[in-house]
Amino acid sequence: MSNFEESGLTGSQWCANQEISLSQFQYWRRKLISTRDSAPSSHWMPVDLAGQEKMDVLFIYLGSAKIELHTGFDPDLFADAVRVLRAL
Repeated sequence: MSNFEESGLTGSQWCANQEISLSQFQYWRRKLISTRDSAPSSHWMPVDLAGQEKMDVLFIYLGSAKIELHTGFDPDLFADAVRVLRAL
């Protein structure tokens, strides 16, 4: 779809150049747009710790999951856990 959007062509022109039917193009375009719009989004949230006392534990909530990190945690294990939670 990015190829089409960057082309500046109409759907009919782009489909003719690509030798695909306009109806198939429209079907897949709608399907991809609805999938993209319904996909859960994730984003980082800023955390201001200025003036806070140092803590030895950090809690991270991803949906209904809670991850508890302590000083000296294994970053590879944390990355694996996040990958598994994203896949759920």
